[in-house]
Amino acid sequence: MFYHVKKLTKNLEVDPKDYGPALNDTIKRKLTNEVDNTCSERYGFIIKVFNIDIERLEGKINPTGMNPGGTAIFKVPYDAIVFKPFRGEVLNGIVKTSAQQGLFVQCGPLQVFIAKTNLSSEDNQIVWNPEHSPPCWMSEDGKVVIQDGSHMRLRLIGVRMSNDITNANAVGTILDDYLGPLES
Repeated sequence: MFYHVKKLTKNLEVDPKDYGPALNDTIKRKLTNEVDNTCSERYGFIIKVFNIDIERLEGKINPTGMNPGGTAIFKVPYDAIVFKPFRGEVLNGIVKTSAQQGLFVQCGPLQVFIAKTNLSSEDNQIVWNPEHSPPCWMSEDGKVVIQDGSHMRLRLIGVRMSNDITNANAVGTILDDYLGPLES
């Protein structure tokens, strides 16, 4: 998987009740809560925040206008471990759901769907077997079985990232060399 460290910044809004000697700890906690385990269209999955630079922070007080306020905006630089999947990338994952229409494979935080057209071909002769307990995809000779919990290697053929982590997904295939179920 393509995990890497990225330098990012976030404009963090802090309420006046949080001003004081523990402001640095509040900023760290608030940034971690808002950014850890989120998704960004631009950067991908933000797995973990670290190296939060709070030494040179300068906050700007928001103009209050007619409403009482006093919140401050801090531009906080930090490092994050991110996972940005790309089309054509080869990933390993675990089958979460197998059905007649295809497979859902979990590759880290990314859910990948492999449609039956990208799962079986004349070369691998994998077919849906509803009589097997539990129902699964298997080769006609029974040597290859793909069911819930199977480990897979796949190639991404389409990726859709979203700012909502539940809407980020991908489409994959196992119809290339060295792809498919992995030996356990």
